[in-house]
Amino acid sequence: AESKTGNPVLDTLLTAKSMDCQEKQIQMTSVADGRALNFLTTREICTIVGTALDNAIESCATEPDPEKRLIRTAVYVQNGFVMFRFENYCAEPVELGPDGLPARSTHGGYDLKSLRALAQQHGGSMTVHWENQWFTVRILLPLPKKA
Repeated sequence: AESKTGNPVLDTLLTAKSMDCQEKQIQMTSVADGRALNFLTTREICTIVGTALDNAIESCATEPDPEKRLIRTAVYVQNGFVMFRFENYCAEPVELGPDGLPARSTHGGYDLKSLRALAQQHGGSMTVHWENQWFTVRILLPLPKKA
């Protein structure tokens, strides 16, 4: 379950979270271009990926049917931006509050505030939504301009 993304911090995180998923009978798939994250600090990568996956794992672990315990992770570059996408199966509807974050903390309402703040520090954004029994967190960060 070892990840090789081109970023040692991301590799370590994805490998550790993958092992956590195996213990909880959660199937996690990830497609990630870690080379795109070199402009982020170790702490920032850990905050984004760790928080989002911890929330997804916590949510999936409550799903009674092991076949539906699914997490999909993607990190890729598109049009000058790095996109982080974390999706997990979630049969229970997630009600979003006026701030666009989950109204209840079952999907990390508090932790997601720190992710949004981090995205905004980089001139990026974070969106959250629930549709068709999938909960999705997207973080979009502009790539730094090359000198």
